Amino acid sequence: MNRRSKMIMAAMAGFSLVAAGCGGGSDEAAETAAPTESAAPATDAAEPAVTEGVAPTEVPDTTEAPAETEAPEALEASDIGVTEDTIRIGVAVSDLAPIRAAGISIPETLTTEHLFDRWQMFIDEWNDGGGINGRQVELVQLVWNPLDPTTFDTMCATATIDEELFAVVNGTGLSGIAMQCLVDAGMPVYYGDVVSSELLDSGLMISLAPPAEVVAAAGAKKWAESTDVAAGSKIGVLASNSPLISAAGAAAAGALEEAGYEVEVIEVNSLSGDNAAINGETSAAAGTFQANGVVHAFVATPFTENKGFWTAAAGKLPYTMLDTASSQCSVFGLSRAPIEAAGSECVTAFDHPTTEGAGIRADSAFEAGCRTAYDARYTDYFGGPSNSGVPSGSILTDTAGTVLISDYPPQECTITHILELALTAAGINPTKQDLIDATLALGEVDFANGSNGTGTFAPDKPYLADSVHTIRITAASIETPPGPDGTYNGCAAPVNCGIVIDDWSAIG
Repeated sequence: MNRRSKMIMAAMAGFSLVAAGCGGGSDEAAETAAPTESAAPATDAAEPAVTEGVAPTEVPDTTEAPAETEAPEALEASDIGVTEDTIRIGVAVSDLAPIRAAGISIPETLTTEHLFDRWQMFIDEWNDGGGINGRQVELVQLVWNPLDPTTFDTMCATATIDEELFAVVNGTGLSGIAMQCLVDAGMPVYYGDVVSSELLDSGLMISLAPPAEVVAAAGAKKWAESTDVAAGSKIGVLASNSPLISAAGAAAAGALEEAGYEVEVIEVNSLSGDNAAINGETSAAAGTFQANGVVHAFVATPFTENKGFWTAAAGKLPYTMLDTASSQCSVFGLSRAPIEAAGSECVTAFDHPTTEGAGIRADSAFEAGCRTAYDARYTDYFGGPSNSGVPSGSILTDTAGTVLISDYPPQECTITHILELALTAAGINPTKQDLIDATLALGEVDFANGSNGTGTFAPDKPYLADSVHTIRITAASIETPPGPDGTYNGCAAPVNCGIVIDDWSAIG
């Protein structure tokens, strides 16, 4: 049983003890029967009978020699990143200083060191408990500048050449180019968001979310099975020339065509690096779809590229987002969506705190353990415990004066949980292949904020999520007052959010 599960079980046991102390016990003392006396075991063997003139019969010695005890396996330097006493894992995090320097608003509490420490807190828990199979785990910080694509190459070189690392982890935002560089160098990568099938096929990539192509196809199929739009109607798919998004667009188009729809695909030039130009192209795509008779569109491009489309399509063209890019339909991503996006939908493998008409959902037992660990580390830092649905690093004060504080990081909690299980199962002297094999053999694993609470790994399934559902993008702001159910126009916090509108559906 892992430590996070033990913490939950300990809390339940503590509650039971308190309940017992408050009543319900018998007034009669339980009688304890005295143990019955047993005869002392015979210690002397009977002497063999002796007949005069006859040699006594020899009694054979039936005492077995003690079995040799096999010496425990010694800890050895079994692979790059594994010494006799440490396992070194790289943590890829954004360098937020240049983003602030460029004038982009980021909460002051959200720093590069904070992003790194959200991993360190769980590893400290391992190390304080004795480490993994007798070794301490050491984290190495790897940074990149999201505004400078060349820094992905630098980060990859640091991970694969300058540092001796056993594996690399990242919650979200790591470039597919950087991940390809890492796996090409033989580095296992554990990622908390969407990747391509090509990366997962490398045999060194583990993700929480399904590959972009699987999400896109599942989302289009889910919509086709529930929509009133007649077969034969024209459906649009907005994608880009980025390999990941292009593959996702093609998968969505294939699923829609299989369902009997005519499909028009538009790809924008995401590789230009000019965000203003890209948003101009997505805006033009909305107009083209309308001019060509498209009655519904699917959007696979990242939320950072969609402002133009959202503005041009608002009130004119219904569309569904596909969660095929980092933070596409996450709490953080949707909190940055413009008001024009409200009312649209997104198909995603990740969960959200509120369900239509049901208010804020309770944490699962695993999620509660994640939150407890996070609050123990960060309550003093933020000035209070975490709140569901508050974007990472944010501290919000609503119209009633209630302070709402940054939610716990579900990806970091889930990935470290997976790593703890896999590292333990990989053996005393693990290799990188042992780690991957142990991960794929885990079967069902808890999933914080995703896939209805659990997912599964298998030798042919290197991603955790098993299901997707649909959320509706909903408008809320710091001026939105809390309702009787504690939500802000249905959102868990006074920011734009996603509200769950249907049940989970199995992928495939």
